Formats: sequence, C-alpha cells, structure tokens
Amino acid sequence: MMCKVLIFSCISAVMLMTATYGATLSPEKVRLLRALISDLKFLEKSKHKIHLDLYTPNEKQECSWQTLQCYLTEMGTLENEIEDEDVDNLRNIKKNLQGLMDLIPLGAGCKICEANEKKKFPAFHQELSNFLISMLK
Repeated sequence: MMCKVLIFSCISAVMLMTATYGATLSPEKVRLLRALISDLKFLEKSKHKIHLDLYTPNEKQECSWQTLQCYLTEMGTLENEIEDEDVDNLRNIKKNLQGLMDLIPLGAGCKICEANEKKKFPAFHQELSNFLISMLK
C-alpha cells in the first residue's frame, strides 16, 4: 500500500512540474509553429482589407487543441475574403494548424469555438500570433 502511495506521489509531482515548467517541444512542433508565425506575417498586410468578425479564442495552454481547431475553422471563413496572392499563405496556415493539432492532446472542459467573442480580423490575427508565440516558449 505504501509503495502505491509513493509511486502515485512521484507521478503527481512529475505531472505538476511538467504543467508548471512546460514540456519540451518536439522539433516537429517547433517547425510547425515557426512556419505558422512566418505565414501569418504575410497575411498581416491584408488585415485592413478584411472586414469579417471571427470567433477569437482566448483560452489557456490546456485548451490548445480546441483553440487551434477554432482558428482553423475561422481560417476557412477567410478563404472567400482574401486576395489571390494570399491564398497560398492561407493554405499553408491551415495545413500547419492541422499538423500542429495532430501533435497536441484534446483538452477537457474547454469551450466550443462559438462561445468565444467575435473580433475583427486585425484582433483575430494578433491573438492567433500571440497564441502561437506563447506555444513556442
């Protein structure tokens, strides 16, 4: 019995340390995050031409999967609004968001996309950029 308590305590301590200090990022995650941040910079020049209200998550790291899913869904909404020169960047963003989601576990107790506040594209763009940068740290 004492052995089980000790093992459980050790596992709990490791989980707490990982949550506090963050797990190390895999090279694939780092590559995807950097590619996403880079592609978002290309879309920045269009942010005053797009006049959509988009659901903009503001979740913490434990809801990363749902946050990325929401951003991915809203990127689909942008397809009809962007100019031709930005289509390739948008496709890369969508592909890399999906790839990143494949590397992240589904969180529990996170709200659905439609429960988030709608914001104009410049704020949406900034929030997504900030979220990706925070994931890189």
